[in-house]
Amino acid sequence: MNSKSLLILLLFLIWGSGSTYWYVCKIKGFCEQTQVSAPAKDAHETHQQVSVKKIKHSLLYFLRNKPEPVINDTLQWQAEVKSLKQLQAEGKKLHIEGPYYAGESNPTDFDNLGLARAEALKKLLSRTIPDSLIKTQAKLIDASSGLSPDFIEYDKNWTKWLVDNDFVKEQGQKTIIYFPYNSTKEIKNKAIISYMDAVVNNMKNHPVLNILIVGHTDNVGNAASNKLLGLKRANRIRNWLVRKGIDAKRIITKSEGKNQPIADNATPEGRQKNRRVEISYIKK
Repeated sequence: MNSKSLLILLLFLIWGSGSTYWYVCKIKGFCEQTQVSAPAKDAHETHQQVSVKKIKHSLLYFLRNKPEPVINDTLQWQAEVKSLKQLQAEGKKLHIEGPYYAGESNPTDFDNLGLARAEALKKLLSRTIPDSLIKTQAKLIDASSGLSPDFIEYDKNWTKWLVDNDFVKEQGQKTIIYFPYNSTKEIKNKAIISYMDAVVNNMKNHPVLNILIVGHTDNVGNAASNKLLGLKRANRIRNWLVRKGIDAKRIITKSEGKNQPIADNATPEGRQKNRRVEISYIKK
């Protein structure tokens, strides 16, 4: 084969290789797919990296089985305490609910880990808020709530300023107003009036709400007279609200008489607690 023929053959091979590359890689894109496809091992490693990604907690949280709070952001926590302090008002106390799951081990002397956590939060807050204004209790969290079982993030609902004095006590979804023995007289107590003014404002601002007022008594006297006494107490609150501009149709009153004591009727203190009216909001 002469040199001219060899050159023609070489050019043909170069042209053929270039054409094949252009068709397979550029037009069909097979070369790019091969290049970007990651081995199974790399994909698994990537999945592992995502699964062990560090959890970013809120400003405060509790680890499972641990009573001590972990402060994740000191400056943000200080700001939270300051905002709580600003909400302090006469006749109110700061109620702290300590969260816990059923089944958590309790390494403390408290009845449950929730109460231990509430007391730990109280200790933190008492540096800014007087200890005498803080009350603690536990809150059991439903395991099906969707929260992590390994830790519990801080929730602003754990801490609430509630009316809590000798005459009015906010408790969860209801409020208790205490009455003197055998009393249905006109409401003149400043603490009760202050709370009732707040009820009026709340109902005016939320027209979808109605209010339920239930009267209760101690066990002194017969069932019929106590039933009537309880209703008179409920109606006394109802009439006060109506005079303040609340539509009577939005107010429901009833009496349980002496049927639902919340304290021991064998003591004067217990009977005092049982002489009460309970108020709760209900949607229309």
